[in-house]
Amino acid sequence: MQRPCPTLKFFLVFALAMPLGSKTLRAQTADQQASLVKLLHSGSEAMRNGNSAAAESIFQQVITEAPTRSDGYLGLGMTQLQEGKTDEASQALKRAIELNPKLPGAHMFLGIAQYRMGQLDLASASLSGEIALRPDNTEALTWLGIVEIEAGHPERATAPLDHAATLSPKDATILYHSGRAHSLVAENFYKQLYQLDPDSALVHRALAESLAASGQPEKAIAEYEAAIRKQPNNVDLYEFLGEADQKISRNDAAAKAYQQALELNPSSVVALYGLGSMKVLAGKPEEGVPLLRKAEALHARAAPTDFYLGLGLAQLGQTAEAVHWLEQSLANQPSPFIEQSAYYQLARAYQKLDRKADAQQALLQLQKLKAEAAKSITQAGKEADSSPVPSPATPQQL
Repeated sequence: MQRPCPTLKFFLVFALAMPLGSKTLRAQTADQQASLVKLLHSGSEAMRNGNSAAAESIFQQVITEAPTRSDGYLGLGMTQLQEGKTDEASQALKRAIELNPKLPGAHMFLGIAQYRMGQLDLASASLSGEIALRPDNTEALTWLGIVEIEAGHPERATAPLDHAATLSPKDATILYHSGRAHSLVAENFYKQLYQLDPDSALVHRALAESLAASGQPEKAIAEYEAAIRKQPNNVDLYEFLGEADQKISRNDAAAKAYQQALELNPSSVVALYGLGSMKVLAGKPEEGVPLLRKAEALHARAAPTDFYLGLGLAQLGQTAEAVHWLEQSLANQPSPFIEQSAYYQLARAYQKLDRKADAQQALLQLQKLKAEAAKSITQAGKEADSSPVPSPATPQQL
């Protein structure tokens, strides 16, 4: 399991910034102050270099010379924690907190020590104490989430981990533990749901959604169909079934599911878009365009809906209006596939309208996008797509 490692940053900031303002140091001579500051710096440097034995010796000297130095105990506790001397570290960190309850990092490292000793309730309290002092301490937030998960309370872990993820959205460790906490919470709810009725429509739907998310569309389809047998009038189930069928090119089955959804709810945006785009791709724009117009009016996903509406109108020979919708699709943050497809279709439509300069510009933009995509793929170590022009995107590729 990935766990964040204790860092030096809290101690280093304190050691470098605080000594001269300490009440303890005011009672000491200038030489004593300089000596202690030098020792603190030497101890932190030894920690930075991984020489924990030397760091421990230095911090022992600090607290011998200045028994009320809270930062000396903090450094000692952190060093002992790194050395695996968990019980000794705990005692040193408790002493640091006694001397200065607001010392940065002390509650957090005590919580880590308590966690390692299996004292999960105490660890949670210590980490919560650190967060009360410094609400945006991502390391303390992450450790609190880990402790709550290990204690069997994932529902208590989600809030601190989500906060940490907001503060550090690209931290893989935080994202992992946040995802794990939410998964465990969901799993607990699904277990309760299963216990109520293992053959209910909701259980089959939950299984279907889980299977679909894990890349098992065939099994997901079977569960959606089982759910529909329990709730034959549930529009959502037909929409999900249609999308699942479409992902594995079961187009007839998908069309049937979408049609059933529309019979139950003529304003089903998912079904209007899904069935309409399928009709356009199947070369039946006269059937697909009316459905896509309704989907667009009901505020379906703008970029793909506008693209397929434009594509269908182009197939019907209504080129000027097709251009309008294709341009609209580009103005609505399209996916890369839709973006390339829209420029390709626009280039053709502009040519038909004798807008040669616009057609040339669309082709240039298409070439630029394809070059950028190829470069990105190459950098990722994958083979670039060699097709000269993109084919229109299928709905499941969006």
